[in-house]
Amino acid sequence: MTAQDQEALGASPQDEESMIRSSGLQIGKLAIGSLLLACFLANADESFVLTTGSDVASALNASSSAAWLITGYNLGYILALPMYGQICDLTGPRKAILLALTVYGCGCLMTGVSQNIYWAVAGRLISGFGGAGMNELVSVILNELHSFDRVAMLRSYVSTVSIIGVTCGAPLGAFLTSWIGWQWAFLIHIPFAVICLTVISLSLSPTKPSPLVTSKSSYGSIQNYKASENTPRKSFDIAGLILLFISIICFLAFVQLTQAEDFENKSILLIVCAAVFVGCSTAFYLNESCWVQDPMIHFSLFSPNKLGLIYSAQLLLGIAQFSVRSPIYFLIGSTGR
Repeated sequence: MTAQDQEALGASPQDEESMIRSSGLQIGKLAIGSLLLACFLANADESFVLTTGSDVASALNASSSAAWLITGYNLGYILALPMYGQICDLTGPRKAILLALTVYGCGCLMTGVSQNIYWAVAGRLISGFGGAGMNELVSVILNELHSFDRVAMLRSYVSTVSIIGVTCGAPLGAFLTSWIGWQWAFLIHIPFAVICLTVISLSLSPTKPSPLVTSKSSYGSIQNYKASENTPRKSFDIAGLILLFISIICFLAFVQLTQAEDFENKSILLIVCAAVFVGCSTAFYLNESCWVQDPMIHFSLFSPNKLGLIYSAQLLLGIAQFSVRSPIYFLIGSTGR
C-alpha cells in the first residue's frame, strides 16, 4: 500500500468532503472576484434605470413609457430565475453562468444602440434574463466549490455585494448618464461582463452533473437522494415557461390599461387580459403541480412547514423595499434635484 493510499484511508469525513469538492470545479481568488463583480452588475442594473429611465424615454420620444424600462428588466429577471435551476442541472453551473453573462451583455448592447423605446425595453428584458443567472448562480457555484464553513463566509460577501449593488445602482446610473450619455451608460457594462466571462471560463473547469430527475418528495429534505439507473433524465419545462410568460405579460398589460386615460374604451381589452391571466395562471399551477415531471417551480416548497414562511417574508420585504425606494428615485429624476 502506498503512502497516498494510507493517507486516503486515514482521512476524516471533513477531509473526504474537501477532497470531493476539490475534485470538481477549481476556483481562485480572481474567479471569486469575477463572480462577485457579476453579482454586483446584476443587482446594480436592477436600480440603474430608476434615475436614468426618464432620460432614456425622453431621448426616444416615449416619456410615458419610462416605467417599462424598469419593468422589462424585472420581467426578464422573474422569468429566468426558475429557468436557470434547470439549465444548471442540465449543463452544469459553469456553462450556465457563462450563458447568463453572454445574454446580459447582449441585452446591454441592444439597449445602448436602440433607436426606439421598443428595442430599449426588449434589451432590458434580455438583460434581465442574464442578470437573474448572474445573481443566482454565484451562490450555486460557491456551494459547489467550498466546504460549508467557507461557504457561510463567502455567502456573506455575496450578500454585501448585492446590497452595495442595489444601493449604488441608481446614483451610478445618474452619474454615468450625465457624464457620458445614456447610451454609453449601458454599453459600459459590456466590458465588465466580458472580463467576468473570460476569467470564469478560464478559472472553472467544465463539469457536468448527472441530469437526473429528483423525486418531488425529496425536495425540502436534507437527506441525500441517489437516483437509480432507470431514473428518467431531466427535461426542460417549456410549457411552464410559456404559461408563466403569458401570465405575467397579461397582468402587466392589465395594470397598464387601468392607468390609461381612455379607460372606458378599453374595457373589453381589460376583460380579455384578466381572463387570459386567470386561465394561464391556473394552467401554470396545474402544469407545475400535476402534469410535468420536472417542474420549474415546486409548489410543495411553499407549504408553511417547509419554506413557505421564508418565501412570504422575502416577498413582503421586496415589496416594501421597492415601494419605498422607487418613488424617491422617480421624484429625484423628475425634479432634477
